[in-house]
Amino acid sequence: MQFLPDLSSSAMRLTPHRRSVLKGLGAALLVPYAPLAHAATAPVPHKVGGIEVMVVSDGVLNVPLSFTLPEATPAEAAALFKAHGLPEQGAPAQTNAVLVRTGKEIVLIDAGSGPNFQPTAGKLQENLEAAGIAPEQITKVVFTHAHADHLWGAIDDFGDGDRFPNASYVIAAPEWDFWRDPQAAEKMPDWLKGMAIGTARVLSKIEGKTERRKAGDTVAPGLSYVASPGHTPGHMSVLVADGGQSLMIGGDVLTHTAISFAQPAWRIGSDFDRDRAVLTRKALLDQLAGDKTPLVGFHLAWPGLGVVERAGPAYRFIPL
Repeated sequence: MQFLPDLSSSAMRLTPHRRSVLKGLGAALLVPYAPLAHAATAPVPHKVGGIEVMVVSDGVLNVPLSFTLPEATPAEAAALFKAHGLPEQGAPAQTNAVLVRTGKEIVLIDAGSGPNFQPTAGKLQENLEAAGIAPEQITKVVFTHAHADHLWGAIDDFGDGDRFPNASYVIAAPEWDFWRDPQAAEKMPDWLKGMAIGTARVLSKIEGKTERRKAGDTVAPGLSYVASPGHTPGHMSVLVADGGQSLMIGGDVLTHTAISFAQPAWRIGSDFDRDRAVLTRKALLDQLAGDKTPLVGFHLAWPGLGVVERAGPAYRFIPL
C-alpha cells in the first residue's frame, strides 16, 4: 500500500546540546493545559499470524488544544468531544510505541521521547523492562518519522550513547533528508525550530547504524513501509502482515480518537503540510475501513489498537 508519493530533500549536520534545544521548543509543546501524571500501563499483546505484537506506553503528552486545533473554534471542539464522551477541554495524548517479535528480530516501532521532553513522557524503557524486555534485546528500531516523541528516546539522556546498544535503525530516506538539510531549522515554523536542531543531533548520533529506506521496502520480516506523508514530509506507516492477517502501525496519521475519524478534514497544528495530511488521513481511513485492517495509532486513547468503520460521511474508531 502506498497512499502518496515520497518526498526528498538534502542532508545536514547540527550538534548543539540538548539542554539548549529543549529551551527552544516553545510553550506550545512544553506547557501542559491539564496536568496529568503518568500511570503505569501494562503492555497490550496482539497477534498478526505468527508475529507477536505488543503495545507499550511511553507515557502521555500535554499539548494545548489551541495548538492541536489552530483553526477550529473552542465551541466546535467542545461539541465534538462531548459527542464522543471526552472532556470538552480535551485531554493529554497517549504515546503508544509498538514492539514486534518477528523471526529472530525484536523490533521497536518508534523509540519514544526520552526523559527530557515532557515529565509525563519518556516512560518507554521502564515499561519495556517491566514487561521483561531489556534495551539490549532490541535488534532494530524502525521510525515512522523524526519528531521528538518518536525519535529522541533512541539515545541516552543528553545524547551520551545509544539507548538500544545492539539495535540498528531504519528511517525513510525522505524523512532523513528533510531533517538533515542544513537549512531545515530556518525553514520551520517557530514551534519546530528547536525540535529540528534536536532531531538533527539525534540523527547524527545514530547515522552509522541507520538504513534509509523507501515506501514499499521490507524493513524487517513481515514489516514494510507505507508512504503516509503530510504530518512530516517522509512520514511512513508500518504494515505488519503474516498468515493472511495484517496490522497497520499508523504513527501520527490518525492522532485523535474523535477528531481524526469524525472530522478528518480538520487541519491539525502539528502537521507540517496540513493539506497533504488531510489527503493522507482520508486515504488511510478509506483503506482501513474497506479492508478491515486493524490499526495502532501512536496518540490514540490507550492502547491505540482498534478498527476503523464508516459512519455516514465520516468514520469511527472501534477499540479492540
